[in-house]
Amino acid sequence: MPQPDPAHPLTEFYQLLQHTLDREGTFALPALYACLQAPARRIYLDEARDCLQLSPAPAEGFTRLQASCSLQLLYSTLHVAPDGAPAALLLTEECTRTVTAVQLLPPFVWEDPLPPVPDCPAALTLQLTMQDVMAIDAAPAALGQRLVRGTEGKRWLHHPRAETFLADRVDLLQRVYRR
Repeated sequence: MPQPDPAHPLTEFYQLLQHTLDREGTFALPALYACLQAPARRIYLDEARDCLQLSPAPAEGFTRLQASCSLQLLYSTLHVAPDGAPAALLLTEECTRTVTAVQLLPPFVWEDPLPPVPDCPAALTLQLTMQDVMAIDAAPAALGQRLVRGTEGKRWLHHPRAETFLADRVDLLQRVYRR
């Protein structure tokens, strides 16, 4: 199993997040809202995935699928790409053993693409800011708690409830356009 490259810019943030999760035992999850902006014709599930929009905040036309909540952590695992780049932190929930991937997004753009998020039932991104880059050295404990306890900058990539929502809406659209 590859080890994280200590020279990679995000390794320090992933390790801080993992150590804070070990101490706290919970991770704040953002709310999940979904909207399907499908074309006015018969649509199939594969095509509909491109029309699905997920949001952590309410908006017009969006349906709430999950309120903000806390994930009770059983354990976490840092998923590392073969080149040593950290890809995501995999969080295993205590009761259900459901795995959620958390991918950190850097506050700046660099030329190398981020490693892909591992295949798991749910995944979200956590956008780091320039203040986070400064806080990693000045106040790492406070930064770790903010990343674990807050929902700011967290955004769902995919979720089982969004898949159910999508399947239901596609079924409805197929029935409507079948006539």
